[in-house]
Amino acid sequence: MTTWRSRGHRGDSSENEIDLTNDLYRRKKLAYIKKNPVPIKVIDIDNKGMITKGYFEQKAYVDYSGIAQGISIAFDVKETELKSLPLSNIHVHQIEDLKEHAKQGGVSFILANFKMYNEYYLIPLEILAYYYEKSLQGGRKSIPYGDMDKKFQIKREFNGIINYLPTINTYLSSKQELKRQYIV
Repeated sequence: MTTWRSRGHRGDSSENEIDLTNDLYRRKKLAYIKKNPVPIKVIDIDNKGMITKGYFEQKAYVDYSGIAQGISIAFDVKETELKSLPLSNIHVHQIEDLKEHAKQGGVSFILANFKMYNEYYLIPLEILAYYYEKSLQGGRKSIPYGDMDKKFQIKREFNGIINYLPTINTYLSSKQELKRQYIV
C-alpha cells in the first residue's frame, strides 16, 4: 500500500502549485483549467472513512484540461529530482491522449518541475513525442534538463504562482519551427 501511495502522489507538490495558479487564472477570468479526476472504484472503506481497497476503473486522462482565451488545453504535471525527466514517469496512454487532443486543434504539453534546479518548463507535445519515439528505437529513456529551451521556462511569481499562460503563447508562436525541428 505504501508503495502505491508514494508512486501515486509523486507530483503532489507541483500539482498543488498548479492548482493555486489555475484558481488565480479562473478568478482573473484568464482561463478555466480543471484537475481531471482519477476514476477509482471503491471496494472497501474502514471505520474512519478511509479507502482500504479499490481499483482504477479505467486509465486516467492527463492531469489537467480546460480552456484559456478560446484555446483548448490539456497537460500533465511531472516533477523530477534528477537532471532529466524519465519517460517512465509519463504513461503511454497520457502521450496518446495528448496527441488526440492536439489532432483536434488543442494545445497539449507537459509541465515539468526540475526540482534540482527549482525550475518549471513547458515541454511541448512535439518534443515529448520526439523523445518518446526515439526511446522506442533504443534511444535515451529521458528528456535531459540540458535540452530544455529557456524560452519554455515558466516564470515562478513571487507569490508561488507558476505563471504558465505566457509560455503557452511562446509555444504557439513556435509551433511551426518545432514541427520542423522535431520530426519523428
